[in-house]
Amino acid sequence: MKQDLTIPHGALDGIEAFLRVAERRSFSAAAADLGVSPSAISQTVKALEARIGAPLFMRTTRSVGLTQAGEMFLERAAPAYSGIADAYEAARNLGNRPAGRLRINLMRGAVQPLFEPIIAGFCEAYPEIELEIYADDALSDLSAGGFDAGVRMGESLDVDVIAVRLTGPFRFVVAGTPAYFEKYGRPETPEDLRNHRCVRFRLATGALMPWTFEKGNREFDVAVTGPVIVNDWIAATVAMRSGIAMIMTAEPVAKAMVETGEVELVLTEFAGATSGLFLYYPSRKQVMPKLRAFIDYVREYLPDDLSGRSA
Repeated sequence: MKQDLTIPHGALDGIEAFLRVAERRSFSAAAADLGVSPSAISQTVKALEARIGAPLFMRTTRSVGLTQAGEMFLERAAPAYSGIADAYEAARNLGNRPAGRLRINLMRGAVQPLFEPIIAGFCEAYPEIELEIYADDALSDLSAGGFDAGVRMGESLDVDVIAVRLTGPFRFVVAGTPAYFEKYGRPETPEDLRNHRCVRFRLATGALMPWTFEKGNREFDVAVTGPVIVNDWIAATVAMRSGIAMIMTAEPVAKAMVETGEVELVLTEFAGATSGLFLYYPSRKQVMPKLRAFIDYVREYLPDDLSGRSA
């Protein structure tokens, strides 16, 4: 007997609102993202819950969480909605015209070195692309979050994603202000850092980022301490600029501050290179013209010292 796959009228109404609230865990934040009022989002979700016949969210004055039904609905609805969005984009861009919203999930530390050199030129070159940058250090599920692509360090991300190199390798270096070094002295070896003040970085996993160095062919970590722990690279830079501690940061981020004399680098002979930044997207996802335009533009117009090209 043939199964009836007819979707009830109006069954898809409210799916985007539900997915955005589930992602943001906030009705007001989801409303801001979608450009509607919080009450409109709330009514849309309530109508969806009424059609389903089960509550999807647990609401308190302080938080929003998913019910068991909500978890089940999210697990199935997110990839289905992503597929519908892909179909819409494929039809919309049938003429091979880079257009529409391009959502990039980007690790926070890459925002300044990757986007500052190219964002103005890219937006002028592709006025029909609406570029949305979502700064996030966790390795997010791109399809579930509605992202076209993500940018992270390293090409070994997952078996079901395609990785495209955006930059050449770059080093992580130790930086501090002249005022810090005048007050506390300069470390001569990585081991000297145990007697210095360092800004530590809390990763999305909850762990503290290790300070990793190289000597010869050996890679090793140094346990550092200090007065400040952050989970944001801008906050780390602010703390370092105050002169209270040193940071370990990507060399392209420190470059401009070094050139102005605001910051000095130490222990550079022990700095190890990362594999660089890679853009990744699901292997099953068609590379839409908007994403292809972004990849090609970044590779073409990044400064030579970051892209890995010879000057």
